[in-house]
Amino acid sequence: MVNITIIKDDDVIRNGIANVLQNKLEDCSTRELAVEDYKSIISDSSIPDLVIVDIDSNVNMNAIVNYCEEHQIKVAVWTTTINKDQLIALFKQGLHGYFYNGMEMSELLFAIKTMLNNEQYIHPHLSSVLLNEYINVTSHEPRRPNGVLSEREWDVLEQICQGHNNKSIANNLFISCKTVNNHVISIFRKLHVPDRTNAALLAVKNKWVSL
Repeated sequence: MVNITIIKDDDVIRNGIANVLQNKLEDCSTRELAVEDYKSIISDSSIPDLVIVDIDSNVNMNAIVNYCEEHQIKVAVWTTTINKDQLIALFKQGLHGYFYNGMEMSELLFAIKTMLNNEQYIHPHLSSVLLNEYINVTSHEPRRPNGVLSEREWDVLEQICQGHNNKSIANNLFISCKTVNNHVISIFRKLHVPDRTNAALLAVKNKWVSL
């Protein structure tokens, strides 16, 4: 049984999310909790596997994160606005998920399953802010681990981090679009990421590419 707690203010948009998730996820128990009651995350009967926090609420995020870390609970945040400084501070905390308002239910379910599988989820609308910040503060020679990608795949990944699409990558590397597509699929599989954004974030975060 998977237990999920959603911490939020009383809001029409967010109301009912717990019930929807419970109906859509197999073997899932969910509940909604007011922001001031975060210490009730842990009840006498269970400890949640995942806590989702609406950071647009009047919430003490540090207190909640510290509390969840103490009890080894995964934490995701949900926002309707893009506040660069706030996002960067939250990203540095290494949370398990970063959600953005307007997510389709299928996307939300995918994000939750990703986190429960011990992987990080970052919504594309938020990841661009985080990636740009890493680019701004990072100046280094790439440190590429051995045995992770082939030389050509490293070349393709660097092009992805620079924002090029497959057609542009093919032109820059003098290879076909089909070959680029095959490399991109292989990169996703080897790095265990779902898309280009997360591949780029992982590469920049680990200083695998120079930009």
